[in-house]
Amino acid sequence: MFPLWGRLRLTGRDLDMGKHEALMARCVVSATVVLVMGLCVLSGCQTGNPFAKSSTPPPAELMEPADTAPPTAEPYTAPPETGLALSPSQRFADVPLPQGAKEDPEKTFVYEDKTVQVGRMVYTSKASLNELAQFYIRECPAADWKLQNVIQADGADLLFLKAGKRLKVNVRDLGITKGRQLILTVTPEGSL
Repeated sequence: MFPLWGRLRLTGRDLDMGKHEALMARCVVSATVVLVMGLCVLSGCQTGNPFAKSSTPPPAELMEPADTAPPTAEPYTAPPETGLALSPSQRFADVPLPQGAKEDPEKTFVYEDKTVQVGRMVYTSKASLNELAQFYIRECPAADWKLQNVIQADGADLLFLKAGKRLKVNVRDLGITKGRQLILTVTPEGSL
């Protein structure tokens, strides 16, 4: 690179160089000039840390008026619990049923005597799958049911246990117009 610079200083020698060498020399000089100018421009734009706080205040349009005090922080309060209401008509007193669920008598079977309660109750509901699942997660503990597991695949399956009983809640989507199918299965605890 240094011999090339030496050649460029001696303009008399440029005449002795071939056309090809002269063209190459001009290209190198032009590229060098453009590179140096670009570096100068870029270094001139950087006047320090671009992330540092500016000493100039923001425009007045962005400033809050001095007479308004900043809002005071209040402690967080949870919103009131919302969701599906408990239906007054239930097949078993200790198995919650959401209001608005319609029983499908052709698919429902219930057997109850003094010692055992067994049943497969099938309902349809316009409530969402999530609303129905949350209803049982919220209401079953009030009837002494303990949530054992939740499976979410093609709907929701919830398993609850209490002394001597087992409650399986199965929620499936039937489509936009048909709503959701709710299947409540009550069996003795040792059975499948």
